[in-house]
Order: sequence, then structure tokens, then C-alpha cells
Amino acid sequence: MRVTLYKNALNFEWGKDMTGIGPPNDRILILLYNKEGRLFLACYSGARRSELKDTFPMHPAHGKNRTYEVFLVFKDVLSDAVSKSVYYGSVLTQVIA
Repeated sequence: MRVTLYKNALNFEWGKDMTGIGPPNDRILILLYNKEGRLFLACYSGARRSELKDTFPMHPAHGKNRTYEVFLVFKDVLSDAVSKSVYYGSVLTQVIA
């Protein structure tokens, strides 16, 4: 998994190693948590697993010099089943307005 920051968005990319055993149409769910600001952000309708990338747009006020804990899961589109969550780690944002 790779996370890059560009303008007002976090860009996520993952390799086929994260897609090999799951259905290609599963959707990624991205969860961000900032402890200092008690801010929780989520994207519930992310890209398909097979797309290997997704973009998480952020409001400029949420992105300036904040550290977010990042969690990712893939959700089955035909049921409520989700994969085991993946803790990516901390991401420091310095979003350029």
C-alpha cells in the first residue's frame, strides 16, 4: 500500500498482492482518525479492489499539518462481509490549498 498527498487529496495505491484472494468488485473503505482534533473521516464508496487505486478528497481545513491514523478494508458488494482491516499507519498531511 502506498499513500501520497497531492493538493487536497490523499491518493491510495495497492498492489495485486492485496487483491489476489478477494473478489475484484469489492469496494475499499478508507477510515482516517485524527486524535488531536477528534476528527474522523471516512469514504464508504471507494474504488473497486481491481482498480488498484483510490482518491480521498479532503477539505483544506482538515488537511493542514494533521496526523491521521489510516485504516483500510475491502467490502463485498453483494453482502455486508468485510475483509480484515489493514492499519496503514500514521500519515502527516500538509495539504496545499
